[in-house]
Amino acid sequence: METPKSKRVMVAVDDTEVSAYAFQWALGNFISEGDYVIVLSAAPYLGIDYPNADMASEYGVPMLATPQDAERAEKKVTGHSKQLVNKYLDMCRQKNIACEGEVVKGDAGSWIVDEGERVSADAIVVGSNAHGLLARTILGSISDYVLHNSPCTVVVVRQSEDALCIHDPLSSQESRKVVIAVDDSKEAIYAFTWALKFFCKPSDNVILYHVHHPYVQPITGSGTEVYIPPDVSAKDEVESLKESQKVVEKFMAFANHESKIKCEGIVRTGQTEAKVIEGLISLKADAVVVGTHEKGAVARTFLGSVSDHLAHNSPCPLIVAKAKKEATIAFDVTPPEHETNNGVAKHHST
Repeated sequence: METPKSKRVMVAVDDTEVSAYAFQWALGNFISEGDYVIVLSAAPYLGIDYPNADMASEYGVPMLATPQDAERAEKKVTGHSKQLVNKYLDMCRQKNIACEGEVVKGDAGSWIVDEGERVSADAIVVGSNAHGLLARTILGSISDYVLHNSPCTVVVVRQSEDALCIHDPLSSQESRKVVIAVDDSKEAIYAFTWALKFFCKPSDNVILYHVHHPYVQPITGSGTEVYIPPDVSAKDEVESLKESQKVVEKFMAFANHESKIKCEGIVRTGQTEAKVIEGLISLKADAVVVGTHEKGAVARTFLGSVSDHLAHNSPCPLIVAKAKKEATIAFDVTPPEHETNNGVAKHHST
């Protein structure tokens, strides 16, 4: 695990600034020599009964289009998409990255997910705008659709004013500050091992970040009031916090044992989503890696998830590591006995 392993990366592009930002970030920070890149553009389908006011303005399709009008517009849209893909292919070739391009017609989200599976992509890169919750719930977005339906890892590069100020998409700095969110779930374990295998470099500053949830004393009995001695509650919280620190230290020891990548650990106490965002901002992270728990649409809408929250609020690019169907999520996070004290996770109470 000395250097990132080669991977097949699909990058979805269109003619927006968000897409250009995402591609440039991926080329400078995520794609390595030895990777294979598939550049995909999904052009809208323009039929005689399809044009609306936006299409008429952007592609020159009359609102009452004839078959000849629609055919000319189709050629124009397809030609524009091919030029766009070729521009990004040239950028890959300039860095000696093997690549191919593809232009498809129709719904972008469905095509990205389907083609990602067909070409056996290890990761799909998409750009994302910042949208409000109502817009996401009712209208959805391509990045949301890909994040929830992709068969593989998804990289969401969100363009916001904060991100533009902090992170240069063209930078490929030798040392990056990479935050990996960890806990004792199989999804977090997979995300951690994926990051070590495909993304992190020995020169990176890798922070294993865990959010500790304060211990809650179980209440039993039929009474409405239960007295919990303060010393008992405090003792249980101390033990609970120690367990959280042990989780992080096991990940640190495994990374030190299996790779040349050195990690430090941070444990914060509080609400997960808020503490992760707070940590990314204070650390000025270059990227964050998380696992994901699969949930249905209703659960995502009303309950949310850490990966969903980060996709719309992270101040840096987000890598959501998702295991392929054939992948086995198996990993013994317990390191060899002589390595268990290699590192100590730092706890921050605020």
